[in-house]
Amino acid sequence: MVRLAGRQWGLVAVVASTPFLFAFLLAAASPGLVEPVLGTALGGASWGLAAILGLLGGAVFAGCLGTISRSPGMTGSPIRRVLGLVLATFVPLALCIVPALCLLLAGPALAMRLEQGVGVVREERFEPAKQLAQRLRYQLPRVLPRLPRLGAW
Repeated sequence: MVRLAGRQWGLVAVVASTPFLFAFLLAAASPGLVEPVLGTALGGASWGLAAILGLLGGAVFAGCLGTISRSPGMTGSPIRRVLGLVLATFVPLALCIVPALCLLLAGPALAMRLEQGVGVVREERFEPAKQLAQRLRYQLPRVLPRLPRLGAW
């Protein structure tokens, strides 16, 4: 990897710390989220995985920046440099940062639902299907009529 300049390492740090910053903002905005995250293994694992994804996104971004700074065509034109920087940002954003933010939101919500005893799949949804199956069982004839066998010919 090519050595990155100081401002490039600052950009890598911003990308890598995005899930951490988002977690602190979530905790400040809704303190009730911190208890399920710290109190359950699922919530803590989701935030831990989000932090690892953020660091991985920073590493991917550093690799993309190193590739951009090695190419001679990118250093000449400022427009190409900006376009390369934007394209290099989309790769870790799509692969790491967006899934990390989804984990930060989904982990505590799922942990709270499981803590409250509400299952992921509700049984009330299947009640009409059970009633329909019982009604069909009583409507079907007890003995099916004899059907001709294919091998009898």
